[in-house]
Amino acid sequence: MNGFKTLLSKEWREQFRTFRLLIVSGIFLFFGLLTPVMIKYLPEIIKLAGEDLGTIELPPPTALQALTEYSATALQMGLLVAVLVTMGAIAAERRSGTAAMTLSKPVGTGAFVTAKMLAISFSFIIGLVLGGIGAYGYTWLLIEEGNLGGFIGQTALLAVYLMFCINVTLIFSAVFKNSLAAGGAAIAVLLAGAGLGAVPWVGRVMPGSLTSWGNHLAAGESGGAEWLALAVTVVLIIGGTWLAAWILKGKEI
Repeated sequence: MNGFKTLLSKEWREQFRTFRLLIVSGIFLFFGLLTPVMIKYLPEIIKLAGEDLGTIELPPPTALQALTEYSATALQMGLLVAVLVTMGAIAAERRSGTAAMTLSKPVGTGAFVTAKMLAISFSFIIGLVLGGIGAYGYTWLLIEEGNLGGFIGQTALLAVYLMFCINVTLIFSAVFKNSLAAGGAAIAVLLAGAGLGAVPWVGRVMPGSLTSWGNHLAAGESGGAEWLALAVTVVLIIGGTWLAAWILKGKEI
């Protein structure tokens, strides 16, 4: 892939210049710090809101509850942010003519797409690391010590799933010149994939099953490993990157 190192450096600088790294990291860190606080002080928050629980007593919060809630929030917000950040990665550059200028140099479309995929993925990995540190640290301080090994595994699987979401969006960003069209198509495909997850046997090999595996790890349960789903997801990411480059190569840039 001609010019890959140069393009990767350019894309990584772009993450700083456009504040994408700062925004992505800030979102994950915000929810990482907020979630344990919300779980810890939920009864007080309900009382301040004027709600009367009567004789109902909420059970004391647990580390598993706080970390699982954070991971669920990070998944939902991460998917949305992944689409928003990635949908214009190629489409906007095609529309502005930047892609044509870049690809007119001795660089390949494979290097062009792969550099974008890795740079955006690095931003999300850094954000997940910071959010995870915030979530685990605050959970330990406010509630109790959690299953650190299981939480690291859960976060790693979440990172792989979000890389898949980035990859799907990148494909449609190569298909459309309109960023909104790329984002809408990506969300539709991701939602359809989540729907397929409810189908027996099919769901076990879908990328979405990585999140349920992560919940098992956080709970310290040995069951629930979906190695085939992990392998399928990695293959889809690699294949999707190649597909995006192939689509872009056949487009009028």
